Amino acid sequence: MAGHIFDLSGKVALVTGSGSGIGQQTAHTLAGLGAQVFATDINHEGAAATAAAVGGTATALGHDVTAPEDWARVVARVQDRAGRLDILVNNAGIMVNRPFLETTLAEYRHQQAVNVESVFLGMQAALPLMLMTASTHNVSPSIINISSVYGQVAGATFSAYSASKGAVRLLSKAVAYEFARTGVRVNSIHPGPTATNLGAGWEPPRDAAGNPLSPEEAAAVWLNLIPNGRFGMPTDIAAAIAFLASDASAYMTGSELTIDGGYTAV
Repeated sequence: MAGHIFDLSGKVALVTGSGSGIGQQTAHTLAGLGAQVFATDINHEGAAATAAAVGGTATALGHDVTAPEDWARVVARVQDRAGRLDILVNNAGIMVNRPFLETTLAEYRHQQAVNVESVFLGMQAALPLMLMTASTHNVSPSIINISSVYGQVAGATFSAYSASKGAVRLLSKAVAYEFARTGVRVNSIHPGPTATNLGAGWEPPRDAAGNPLSPEEAAAVWLNLIPNGRFGMPTDIAAAIAFLASDASAYMTGSELTIDGGYTAV
């Protein structure tokens, strides 16, 4: 969208986990601001539906973010089709929501693989193309890693998830520091309770007898913990991603944006 403060015209974006939720909305938002979007997801049908809805130059790719060979294939496809990469949104993730003593090692490892190793692999795969983009086009490419408020504060029954999202937070800062003089920026975003399919995995509160509350009762409990009184929406998170993707945030790297309606403020 030429002339918009977050104008992304001419830029190329790769968004993982774009078959639903925050990733899907991000693909729509970035494309609406002028970016050429590559929408990836392990659910290829979901990514294809997103790309079809976005229209224009959007491309859908099946993508297992835990597989190095998939990252190599996806980045090669971006380079072949677009010749550059300005924006990488590492959004794909899962949520293990289980009491600590009931969490298996296999579950813990799978949580780390999807939420942390994918970010590590994605940045390693994409950085050579992003560095080339920075030097060739005199631009400041942006890596945006999606963490969580549970990467900043603890949550009961979220030990594996919190460990993964805390790792994303500091991995982002370390890579931002290392590449700060190259033109490539790295920042993280920390959503609070958000109305997505993944957000539905949040542990339902229980009553005094230990029985799970109804969805309506559980929603009321969660809302009581959010100072502004509503759940986040994918559009809230996508707007922040658009800011970090744009030149409006050119002086930001190694930063973390918390978007949680005040959840971590008290």
